[in-house]
Amino acid sequence: MIFGILCSITAAKVETRRLGVVKRHGLIDKPEETVPMSMFWLLPQFLLLGGLEGIAESSIDSFLVKQVPPSVDQCVVRFCVAFLGVGSIGGVLSVYVVGEISGQGGKPSWFQDTLNKSRLDHYYWTLAALSSANLVLYVLVSFWYAYKDSRSEDDETAEPFDEDHVQLI
Repeated sequence: MIFGILCSITAAKVETRRLGVVKRHGLIDKPEETVPMSMFWLLPQFLLLGGLEGIAESSIDSFLVKQVPPSVDQCVVRFCVAFLGVGSIGGVLSVYVVGEISGQGGKPSWFQDTLNKSRLDHYYWTLAALSSANLVLYVLVSFWYAYKDSRSEDDETAEPFDEDHVQLI
């Protein structure tokens, strides 16, 4: 979560710098022109994003392996992929919602036809704020969550549910 916050802040700062370069060189209405700025300014945020994805996937997988009952062990990978997929859908929805909200009241939306007219820096700052609120919520919930340290011996030796061996009483 901290990587996500840092990634959003880094992206916001790089985009603010890029927009400054665009304005200084008079490129706002010239989207086909090359912005005189190195692509390597994007490297820090992509390194943070890569670290975030690697840690997130292994953390979700580790959490599920330790917290789900043995009868659903075979579904852990599917749950992990499903959580990451829901996160991707949430990202797409956040772009739509923020675009709609930012364009209310006659103001131009933060998402325009060209990057030079868009205000992605505002969007990245919004993501940083939402990620920070998510971190605070996570910390609060973690105080009340009863984490299973390890599976009990009964859970380890329990047979997975088998429909063929169910007896009706």
